Amino acid sequence: MKVYLTAALVFISALGLEAQQVLSLEDAIQKALEQSYTAKIAATNQKIAAVQNHWGEAGRYPQITASLSNANSYSNVQNPTSFLNGAQLLGTGGTAAVDLQWALYQGGRIRLTKDRLGLQEELAKSEANRSLENISQQVAKAYFNAQIQQERLKSQQELLALSQDKISYIEARREYGQATEFDLLQIRDAYLNDSIQWMLQRTTFENAQQNLALAMGQDWASAKEIVLPTELSYELPSYTFDSLLEVALQSNREIASERIRQQTSAIDISIQEAALLPTVSLGANISEQLNLTQINGKQPQIADDWQGGTTLSGGLNINLSYNIYNGGKQRRAIELAKLRQEISRLSILQLEQQLGQNLKTVLALYENQRQTYSLSQTLLKNASRNLEIASERFKANTLNFFDYRTIQINYIRAYNNVQNAFLSAKQTEFDLLLLSGQLLR
Repeated sequence: MKVYLTAALVFISALGLEAQQVLSLEDAIQKALEQSYTAKIAATNQKIAAVQNHWGEAGRYPQITASLSNANSYSNVQNPTSFLNGAQLLGTGGTAAVDLQWALYQGGRIRLTKDRLGLQEELAKSEANRSLENISQQVAKAYFNAQIQQERLKSQQELLALSQDKISYIEARREYGQATEFDLLQIRDAYLNDSIQWMLQRTTFENAQQNLALAMGQDWASAKEIVLPTELSYELPSYTFDSLLEVALQSNREIASERIRQQTSAIDISIQEAALLPTVSLGANISEQLNLTQINGKQPQIADDWQGGTTLSGGLNINLSYNIYNGGKQRRAIELAKLRQEISRLSILQLEQQLGQNLKTVLALYENQRQTYSLSQTLLKNASRNLEIASERFKANTLNFFDYRTIQINYIRAYNNVQNAFLSAKQTEFDLLLLSGQLLR
């Protein structure tokens, strides 16, 4: 029986080490944000949007292309009517050219496209923050759960130590004939039950450590290296619906992203409308062409060597185009863009309505859990005082072990109820902070 107690003491003493490796909630969230694949993907998408947000992507700058080509030919003339009859012609040539295309006017689409790219970057940032909030919520819940399980393990250890003391106490009384073997067996049964509960709670705590490690993006094997603070701060602040809703309407990430999409829809309408306007573009090119020919013929007047030269040419042109009719395609595109904007507007209204309802529901649950926590604290105080009185009466031999054990179990149950009530309220608080967009703050 002492094996269980020794193992428990070693395990709990390890939890109480005040080392520099004690993990705070802020550190846990920071590690998760650094190591989570979801966070890395969101950050990469944000970088992609930042790279694309460039005037060159919008079409402000001209496109300049350079080309170099070579052509070779061979002809064998067998035509009596040709003065080159019987001749063999070898030809080679090359062309070097530079071409420029520049859109001078597109109805403002270049500026609109650049504004759209800026909104896409802002949207990617908003979505990245939304991912970070979800990760932070998961880590915070796992962190407090691990702390609660650690607290329960400590309380189970205290109960185990008390059971061990009771065995020594009954054994001493038995030597003086004040206790029977039946009393000793009952005490030992209680100790064995407490040992089993301690072992089960230790497993629960280790699982909570693993869940926290996974939420932080770490390997499960590193879970045992996590050292949590030995003191748990039982703070449950109060919130009001109006203040939460006011902040949420401005900071909720989902609504913020939808507002950016609505702004993008407005720009899409302007881009489609700009397509109804004429476009003006500038084109320029310059090229130099080299052609050489060698003629091997029967006529003596044809020189048997390479002959040829170069040709330099260039051009500058301005192009004006206007779409007169394309079957109403552009008008339909404008109408569709406006309908998408209306969908976005309605989506925002729906999200705001849902947000208000969710805040009311979650806040009501949170307040109920706060009250439950307060009542469970009062119950724990009563159970603690009852246990003190029962311990005195048990030592004075005025209370039998069965009644004392019942009071002891009631105390543990009351203690666990306090832990359950606090954990439930704390996790609901994280839901409130996530809904109102305050979690990262």
